[in-house]
Formats: sequence, C-alpha cells, structure tokens
Amino acid sequence: MARNRTHRSSRGSEKGRTRRILRRVMLGGVGLSVLALLATAWSWQRSLPLKRVVVSGTVHSDSADVVRFAAVERDSTTTLFSIDPDLVADRVRRAPWVRNASIRRRPSGTLSIRVEERVPVVLMIGSAGRPVSYLDAEGYSMPLVEGALYDVPLLRGLTARQQPNQPIENESTLELLVALSEIDMQTDALISEVHVDSRGRVELRMSPGAGHESIPVELGAADFKTKFERLYTFWRQAVLTRPERDFQSIDLRFDGQVVTRESMEENIPNPQMP
Repeated sequence: MARNRTHRSSRGSEKGRTRRILRRVMLGGVGLSVLALLATAWSWQRSLPLKRVVVSGTVHSDSADVVRFAAVERDSTTTLFSIDPDLVADRVRRAPWVRNASIRRRPSGTLSIRVEERVPVVLMIGSAGRPVSYLDAEGYSMPLVEGALYDVPLLRGLTARQQPNQPIENESTLELLVALSEIDMQTDALISEVHVDSRGRVELRMSPGAGHESIPVELGAADFKTKFERLYTFWRQAVLTRPERDFQSIDLRFDGQVVTRESMEENIPNPQMP
C-alpha cells in the first residue's frame, strides 16, 4: 500500500512541474507579445506625421496668428511626437490676447492648441485722447480689434509705450488693475475713468447718476481694494440717500475716513466708514 501512495505522489509532482512549465511558457509568450506591441507603437509614434494644427478657444485672437506664433512646420519631415508641447505653448502665449495655451498631440496626427484669452480691465487712452489698447489685471496690453467691445473704465495718464508681451512696471498701477478686476458689478458701475500720475497716485471719476454729475475721487497710491469698498458704502449710505447734496469731490486717502467737499462749503470730514 505504501508503494502505491509513492507512485501517486510522484505522478502528482510531475503534473505540477508540467503545469508550472506551461504557465511560464504562456507568461513568456504574453510578455513577448507586449514587447512586440510596444515596439510597434514606438515605431508608429516616431513616424506619425503632423497632418494638421487645430486652434480652439479664440474669441478675439486670430487663429492663423496663433498658428504662426506656434511655429510648427506642417510638411513631410515633421513628425507629431517630435514637437515639444511646452515649447509650443510658450510661443503661443506671445500672441496678442493670449494669456495661456495648452497643447495636445492627438493620435490622428493633429496638434491641438487651446488658448485662454486675456480679459480687459481698463481701456487705456493715449496722450492724444484716443484709445490705445486694453489692459488686463496682470498689466499686459491687448490690441484693439474689431468686435472687442468691453464696458470698462478708461485709464489715462500712462505715457510710456507698452512693449509687446511685457506688463507695465508701475506697482501702484498694477495694484489698481488687480483691484478693478475683483470689484463687484455695483462698484464697477460707479467708476467711469481713472487717472494715474507719474508718481502712481490715482484719481477716479465716478459715473454720473442719482442726480449727481461725475464726481472726482482721490484714491492715493495704494490699498485700492479697501478704498473701492469704502466708496461703495459711502455712495449707498450718504449719496443716494441725500440727492440734494452737491458733492464736488471725495477724498479716500485717509484710513477709515471719507473727506468730501460740497458746493459752497469747506472740506467736511464725514463719519468713519467701515
């Protein structure tokens, strides 16, 4: 009886070894197949030609201009996956109106360029009194193009010519642009234009309304976000409720205060505003 058990055990071991060998052969075959597929895909990718360039996301940008800035050659010698997406994106960002760009290389042979355009915050007026360009919150200029009509405040006083792809350098003006981009619609409706002097000091003109003419407002050279909030509070609490008062000017340069000058009166400090 012991001899029979030994024979059965030997046959079981042989079957186990056979199964392990077959498993290894199968796994080896699968591995070779995967390697072959990877090699084929790598070879295909290296030889895939650039067939076309597609631009999306443009509103005021010219698609042909974006392709020109991308500087990719669509010919038989250009392969799609030899193109560096980061390098192309950097080139496209130099196009007018383009703030950012994302690049995708599609298996169809298409290079996809999706752009994000800049949003105007002010319309810059030149020394001759004519519109020159828009400026966004980062201080970059966008050229005037047909159909680009934005209801934004006018900006006067910047005399230096804007360099392409270079933001303005005046820190006070940059802070002003950021504050203008963040104000709510009610406050934005109060502002008609802003004037920046050579020292970065800002004066704005309020939009006429509620029985009042355009009122000049002194803002100083910093902390514009807080001052815009104070201006709206003062307008709502002191101007709208007293239409008979004839404000000649408003001064917000002093912390926590609104100083006004009214018709036939001296400077009057108003109560502290929140």
